[in-house]
Amino acid sequence: MCYISETMSLASLKLKNFRNHKKASFSFPLTTVIIGRNTVGKTSILEAIQFLSLGKSFKAERDMDAISEGQDFSRIEATVIENDGKVELVAILAKKENPASPRLGGRFSKKFMVNNVARRLVDFSARFPSVLFTPEDLEIITDSPSVRRNYINSILIQTDKRYRVSLGIYEKAIRHRNRMLWLHREGKKYFGPAEFEYWDNIVIQNGNIVTETREKLIEHVNNSEKEVFPFEIYYDKSTITSERLEKYHDAERASATTLVGPQRDDFFFRFRGTEKAISEFGSRGEQRLTIFQMKILETFYIREKTGITPTLLLDDIFSELDTTNIHRVLDLLPHQQTIITTTHKEFVPKKILDKEEVEIIEL
Repeated sequence: MCYISETMSLASLKLKNFRNHKKASFSFPLTTVIIGRNTVGKTSILEAIQFLSLGKSFKAERDMDAISEGQDFSRIEATVIENDGKVELVAILAKKENPASPRLGGRFSKKFMVNNVARRLVDFSARFPSVLFTPEDLEIITDSPSVRRNYINSILIQTDKRYRVSLGIYEKAIRHRNRMLWLHREGKKYFGPAEFEYWDNIVIQNGNIVTETREKLIEHVNNSEKEVFPFEIYYDKSTITSERLEKYHDAERASATTLVGPQRDDFFFRFRGTEKAISEFGSRGEQRLTIFQMKILETFYIREKTGITPTLLLDDIFSELDTTNIHRVLDLLPHQQTIITTTHKEFVPKKILDKEEVEIIEL
């Protein structure tokens, strides 16, 4: 595949109170290898970098969990080099306890800035595209539908602003609608048909945009050439329409939750041309190759849709891939910035260590 791609790379990163990095700074040339034992904070560096791409953590269940223990804020600051100069990106996470009700956890906020100008999340995310490959990615195949939805979202958030906007509106509207259903069921407040109709229209309009965009991505993946491992994705979509909402009217009021819509979607990785799920019938090696192939397609997709080659973040891949596929990864390196973590320097192929522009960071 050949794409015209803009030049973009991460030049430097500063962390304050992020995970176990109380205060740290790093610089990144074309290729960087971060070496250190487990739990020393290698993956946390990649987590911070991808926070700049998605506006949220890929690792923490709650973004506030990325703040160092005992601290009330965290700051991620990066300098990104674009074709036309430097861009300064900042993400600040802050929490403030409620002294009157400590058990409630207080308030949590996120603030984003581009060149010292505050930006909304929808305008901040995707300023710096990246692709992460980590051993935990096997969970995309084997874990719950929410893991697969989050993964699909991580791709589309970086490539489609219309999707970012619609997904944000949809998720807020669903939370509000579910709250209405709960209050209604508990007899705390009555909502008439007109009030439900208002929120129904919002979730239908934006939910359909989410579904259509996901459909296009899945079609693209299924029609793409796959040199590493042949698979396809079956999109088990839950469309949201006024007719379906009416059909589940009684069940939703009984369960106090919205029972149809993209929040119920699932994506099944299957052997190409079959209905056999790779999660059930595939070996661990086949599952690894499926994810590896998907990550390659993700890289190409982001490049095609944005015109920017994403930074490749490889977390301990030398323990997951065999020699043949490691060299397939290395074939990508001349074309994009790559940041690699590993536990031992001897795991790193000589082909990488001998590169002229390579930085070794030992933690």
